[in-house]
Parts: sequence; C-alpha cells; structure tokens
Amino acid sequence: MNDFFLIAKVVSVSPKDGFIKLKLFTDHPEKLYTTKYVFIDFWGNKKKFFIEEILKRGETFLLRLKNFSTERELEVFVGRDLFLEQSELIPLSDNSFYIHDLIGCQVYCSEKYLGIVKDVLSTPANDVLEITGKHDEIKLLPFVLKFFDEINPEQKIIFVKEDSGICDDED
Repeated sequence: MNDFFLIAKVVSVSPKDGFIKLKLFTDHPEKLYTTKYVFIDFWGNKKKFFIEEILKRGETFLLRLKNFSTERELEVFVGRDLFLEQSELIPLSDNSFYIHDLIGCQVYCSEKYLGIVKDVLSTPANDVLEITGKHDEIKLLPFVLKFFDEINPEQKIIFVKEDSGICDDED
C-alpha cells in the first residue's frame, strides 16, 4: 500500500497553454521540479499522471500533464488534490516536521494529557497545533520549538514544557 501526501490543489486551468494552476500546501515547492509524476485524487482513488512541464509565474505554480492540453481535458482536474508518494518527499532537517507526521500525536504537559493533534494551522507568525482534548474541547498551541521538551512523530507523542506558560490554564 502506498502512502500519499497532499501537496497541492488544482484551482484553475490555463487553456491557452495547457497548464493547470496549483495552490501549494508544501514549504518545498522545488521538489516539483524533480518529480516525474503526481497522483490526483478522483473520488478516493489516486491516479498517476506524468508531468510534462512545471512553471513558476510570480508566486503561482503551473503544471502541464502529459497527454492533456485542451480546456475540456483540463477542467476535470479543477478542485482535485495532488499527492506525492512518501518516497518522493524531501528529507527534513532537524526540528522540522511534516504536518502529516504531527497530526495524531498525543500531547502532554508533564504527565497530564492535553489531547491529540487534529490539525496544524498556518499563520503568518508561526504554525499552530489544533489539539482536541478528552471532552472534545479544542485548544490552540503555538508550534514554537522553545515551548516543547520533546516532539517525537515516530512515537506520535509531544511533550510541552511545564514552564512554557501553555500549561498554566490547565486543570
């Protein structure tokens, strides 16, 4: 079974030159230049499509798929999610994490269970962990490394520093 990771969404087409316009969900768009294919989701099924060309115009990334060039052919991709296989992901440096690795982590402050990471929100200042607690309450936790004792995505566990100020309002 392949593990797929969301990297972009198709937002529109550029029919005059045969490209689809992407909204990226990755901090490493340069990986697209070395990728030979992507997977596009169709109702829960991932289909493989080969890349013919990638362009960057300003902050916008455009992708041309092999054997697709007309507006009618390209329209089927609008609103669809693009994925890469795990083997295509760029290895990250220390203290850098993929969002999909953080989701599902159990969060503790000392021995006290705070909840589970359900999402990672991107803000201009820093990312924010959305944590759902034992009674379905939602907590937002700034993802700033100085607030954490340990972040271990392999074991799906995160420990918040007791003196970070984050645990002060806990029961």
